[in-house]
Amino acid sequence: MKTMIVRLLFIFVGIFVLNAPSMANYPDKPIRFICTSAAGSPLDLMMRTLAQFLGKELKQTIVVENRPGGTGAVGMANAMNSPADGYTVISATGSTSFLMADGKSAYTADDFIFIRGLQTEPSAMAVRKDSQFQSLSQLVAALKKNPDQISVGGYATAGFHQYSYYRLQQAAGFKGVWVPFQGGNQAVLALMGNHIQAAAITPSSALPQLRSGEIRLLAISTAKRDAFFPDVPTFKEQGYDVVETLWRGVMVKKGTPAAVIKVLTDGMDKVEADPEWKKFMTENVQSSLDMSVAQMQKHVEDEVTSRRKFLQDIGAK
Repeated sequence: MKTMIVRLLFIFVGIFVLNAPSMANYPDKPIRFICTSAAGSPLDLMMRTLAQFLGKELKQTIVVENRPGGTGAVGMANAMNSPADGYTVISATGSTSFLMADGKSAYTADDFIFIRGLQTEPSAMAVRKDSQFQSLSQLVAALKKNPDQISVGGYATAGFHQYSYYRLQQAAGFKGVWVPFQGGNQAVLALMGNHIQAAAITPSSALPQLRSGEIRLLAISTAKRDAFFPDVPTFKEQGYDVVETLWRGVMVKKGTPAAVIKVLTDGMDKVEADPEWKKFMTENVQSSLDMSVAQMQKHVEDEVTSRRKFLQDIGAK
């Protein structure tokens, strides 16, 4: 009987070992990137470009899937239903902090490991080239006078751009209509179609339109004039204390082995040092965000705390 038990035990252990994922050989199959924004958005472009560069470093195929919706909640749900093995990597942005600050959210910062922040850029208030608003002060004056007749939109409900607009409303003393979209590029299309009168966007969402002059920026949310847009005045220099930047990066499900995270972060170190990646960043008016995994985790946790008041004020928490 004892011999039989020992044999069965060896068989069980053998089956377990054969079927257990081999972290030592990671990655030995394609990696999936989940992008929580629409195709064609700045986040989508970053994820696809990262997939291309990182795939070369890891010598593995990386497939990008777009799962927009719910300020990232749709993509997060998909990731949470996948194994914590490093074969599912999900996009994360400053808007992720807003989702996690919502008391009704199914997710917290503790559910994920924020492994890298790759880009950062400001919000900006944009109008069409033929808009009656030639300055931010003119737009604010009109919003104060007729807030229900002027629509301002941008990516997501209760996210980064609405927060920037909320900060402007606080500083200027008015309440306005916010029109949410599933991607910053969709807000740009709505602005071009005159469906909204102004859009709070990251400049990278509208680079072709900005370069052609079809869209104008009235203000940008940097502390001082942005090196990429030196002719655009900041909110602050126009009398409104709105200084905010949006980061974009990637995260994995909590429980992902440390050895796997090291492979990913080491690969991203090489990507960020690549001159071609640096060229991509410059061409898309992006600044880098130099933080370790631990620093990124704390950064997100701090953001979650600071965003809760905003959500309470707009009745979203």
